Amino acid sequence: MGCLILERSEPVPTRRLLQSYLMRIASIPLNEELRLQDLYSYEILDSADEREFDELLEVAAQIYGCPIAAISFVDVNRQWFKAKTGLDFSETHRDLSFCAHTILGDQPMIVQDTLLDHRFGDDTLSVDGSLIRFYAGAPIVSGSGFNLGAVCVIDNKPRQLTREQAKGLSVISRQVSKMLELRLKNKLLKKSAEEQIALEKLLLEKTLLQHEDERFKLGTVLHEKIAQGLAATKFYLELAQEGGASQVELIKRSRDNVISLLQQVKDLSFSITPTTIKDYNLKDVITDLLQFFGKRSGMEVKLVYEGRECIEPDITIALYRIIEEQLSNVEVHAKASKVLVNIHVLKSIHLSVRDNGIGVKLNEFKKGVGINKILSKVETHNGVLNISTAGKGGCDLVVTIPLQEARAV
Repeated sequence: MGCLILERSEPVPTRRLLQSYLMRIASIPLNEELRLQDLYSYEILDSADEREFDELLEVAAQIYGCPIAAISFVDVNRQWFKAKTGLDFSETHRDLSFCAHTILGDQPMIVQDTLLDHRFGDDTLSVDGSLIRFYAGAPIVSGSGFNLGAVCVIDNKPRQLTREQAKGLSVISRQVSKMLELRLKNKLLKKSAEEQIALEKLLLEKTLLQHEDERFKLGTVLHEKIAQGLAATKFYLELAQEGGASQVELIKRSRDNVISLLQQVKDLSFSITPTTIKDYNLKDVITDLLQFFGKRSGMEVKLVYEGRECIEPDITIALYRIIEEQLSNVEVHAKASKVLVNIHVLKSIHLSVRDNGIGVKLNEFKKGVGINKILSKVETHNGVLNISTAGKGGCDLVVTIPLQEARAV
């Protein structure tokens, strides 16, 4: 790689004239806005000291034998030092920055003697009273190709660098670029891990809430239906035993209660474990659910099913719960008379529950308990949930869940 060496052959100006010089302000890169956006994406400005940057700069200072060395990044109005030696401040104004000139090129900038360069003068180029006479810097290039700052070495006496030394400075700047990229990737991985942990925590909370709700419903059925039915049956049998009213009528009532209780126990058992079929026939399970719902609600319910009928037990139960919950939502909120359930089983399961009710205002839609219970089951199986208004009113709940074979690929 070549380097830019700035020197003049004309005589060195007198000290009196030199003091009237001011450092010429570097021009602004044409891509400055994009460059700054790229710089900010690394979140490097004003970050804490990091050993890797400090050690790399220490190597540079030792190789070039300069009292001052820095890894700098050029912000809107300042030059900020990520790592530095021989400096007791963390930033300077951009107008006083050598590195602001360095980022204008794609190769090292070497100033052998500032007094021989018309852009630099001693009014602004001193550190602790010592005049800066030598500067060499290589631009730090981002993965997107923007010059973010520079690796530089500085001395208070004129110096020269060979082309190999200039090339070495570029090698160090490329290492800084790699460290920036690695640092950014680590931050993104950490953020992704934190988001995943937060999501898993949310799913766990939803699952626990759902279990509490299911236990409450189970207790309600046992107490208000089955227990009360058994109490009534016991009462009828006691009356019959005492020879009270018509024994035939009491026994008939007791029998009817037992039949009803058996059905309630069956329904309760089915709600806890929807199927005992060995192969977990999804179509049969959903057909039973829809028939039961239709009888209870009085709605017209239709099932359209395509594809394989026997799938993994956990997904079968999850789909059963999703449909069960959405049917409950429709019954309570939709004021519908018809429900159409479409299930397509290919590489993934595509489920649609559509009703002809009053629909939802999507811009005002808020996830209630029912939808959150559905969403929890969908997310548990890496699925996707969408809710939309149907063609002629109503609501269309659409769920896509990948099958185990597809998820394992």
